[in-house]
Amino acid sequence: MTRPKARILLALVCGLLAALSMAWYASGVRVEATQLRQNALADYGGEQVQVFIATRDIAVGETLSAQNSSSELWLADLLPSGALTTVDEVYGKTVVIPLLANEPIIQAKIGELASPVSVPDDLCAVSIPSEDVLAVGGAIRPGSVVAVYAVGAGSVELIAQDILVLETSNSSLLTSSEETGVFGGGSTRKSLTWVTLAVEPELVQGILAASRDKNLYLVLPGAAVDVGGFVAPWSEGDPTQEAQQTPERETGGSTAPSAGTTPLKGDDTDE
Repeated sequence: MTRPKARILLALVCGLLAALSMAWYASGVRVEATQLRQNALADYGGEQVQVFIATRDIAVGETLSAQNSSSELWLADLLPSGALTTVDEVYGKTVVIPLLANEPIIQAKIGELASPVSVPDDLCAVSIPSEDVLAVGGAIRPGSVVAVYAVGAGSVELIAQDILVLETSNSSLLTSSEETGVFGGGSTRKSLTWVTLAVEPELVQGILAASRDKNLYLVLPGAAVDVGGFVAPWSEGDPTQEAQQTPERETGGSTAPSAGTTPLKGDDTDE
């Protein structure tokens, strides 16, 4: 055997030994960590449950499988509500809320991604910035039919009515369960940030212009309410001044003085 071939063979043997050593070390570390965890569970006591956890960080849109999740023993008292325990509940499902490594997989974090927005043929989809206070406390949902009011400094204007809501920032991800917190308490719903509306083409420019300079309030009218003819009494002036004015009361064709005021003597009617 020539010297170069001997060196190559020696290098291959060294590489193989190094790989085997790393695999043995990693296996030993894994076994040791598992043993320590089992000892801790035994010391703590309590019922243990076999649940699925993420073996690495898992991003939105990834499909759960044996490559990114596995089953482990957890103390039942430490598990978040909705933790999944069977293969059928986990494998093949899509992650809709990011999972961190070693985090138990719960029902609220898997489901189906929302489908693309479906726009009626004769309308345009336009998104506007919004927030809970502008959208009935965040109660606006896809399918809602709303009236859109532009509110500026001292003015309120109805700019569109009978407008269909196509999508909101809170419905862009659809989960297959009720909204629950990470540990089973509270809600995972975030504050509204945008709303997509289906509007007539000629309204698009006006709505976009109003959204830049004014607050757009989305109003949910009742079934018997017609908002088309409503004009705010302060739409042409200062609402604070309008609100301070006292309505005049008519009595026998003459104007009665407001309460707490005294008529001038010069105003008395001659007998």
